[in-house]
Amino acid sequence: MADLDLLFLSGDDIAALDLEPDDVLDVVEQGLRAHGLGEVVMPPKDHLSLEERYNGHFNILKGYVEAFGLAGVKVIGDYVDNYKHDLPSELALLTLYRAETGTPVAILDATKLTWMRTGAVSAIGAKHLARPGSKVLAHIGARGTAWYNLRYLDHLFDFDEIRVTSRRPESRERFAAEMSGILGKPVIATEDVESAVQGADVIVDATRLSREHTLLRNEWIAPGALVMPYGAVRSTDPTLPRVADKFVVDDWLQATASEFGHYYRLIHSGKLTKDDVYAEIGQIVAGLRPGRETDAETIVFWHRGFAVSDIAIGSLAMRKARERNIGTTVVYASGTRES
Repeated sequence: MADLDLLFLSGDDIAALDLEPDDVLDVVEQGLRAHGLGEVVMPPKDHLSLEERYNGHFNILKGYVEAFGLAGVKVIGDYVDNYKHDLPSELALLTLYRAETGTPVAILDATKLTWMRTGAVSAIGAKHLARPGSKVLAHIGARGTAWYNLRYLDHLFDFDEIRVTSRRPESRERFAAEMSGILGKPVIATEDVESAVQGADVIVDATRLSREHTLLRNEWIAPGALVMPYGAVRSTDPTLPRVADKFVVDDWLQATASEFGHYYRLIHSGKLTKDDVYAEIGQIVAGLRPGRETDAETIVFWHRGFAVSDIAIGSLAMRKARERNIGTTVVYASGTRES
């Protein structure tokens, strides 16, 4: 048996790759297209809940994407109180495997990659579902994924105005100041959700609540806006998916099976069904369903995050690391075979 090499990419290695926005958006869109065309294998994510003990849980995502020839498994912790320990609320590890043999090929610190792929899905969703020429972005929440929601959305739309809000004043003020420097334009921190979202063309709800609570009310949403929620529990008005002109999801099967999801309780109670879903985003990316058709449409795109996007961005990181000789390669198995 030949030696089997395994590539390890640490958080510092991922940072050193300095992945370009266009590369990230392109590879994540490839993954969404593959999902829309049915060229993936992706069971719903699993969970290990420690909510009652530590106010957190683990998500286990797994899948295979034919376009990349890779299978992958990601384990990511989601802990609301991690800021008290000077840690991000989400910490992730991704393993990639050569699909035809099951051979492990890479282990990656996927914390920042998760933020990036989530931001890319938000941006690609807006590319297909937001009004052309959208100029005002509102972002609720200042956790890790927010850094790349703003980067990638502004990369595509070059907004005239960006507003952010979050529960903790110190968090939103720091986030707004740092993002202003990164984007080279003012990012405004607001004290409440209503002032953040009034008149916005694109609204991202990335809150991380421990229990359901309506933060974003329907009457605050301008007609024709795109709203993208993706927290672990509902924070929008419960009627929003049904009153919107189009309700788009990333994967309906996953939405029905995963207890940690913005609209899961509505689905579980029968108040939100597959009949309410206009399309999955992959179907729109693949051209099987139209996205936005008029400026007047109010659209909701609920994305849960799935393994396809993790495998897509993981494949990009692995390829760039090999091209630039970044990371640590170890021998996973030596050239011996069991008798």
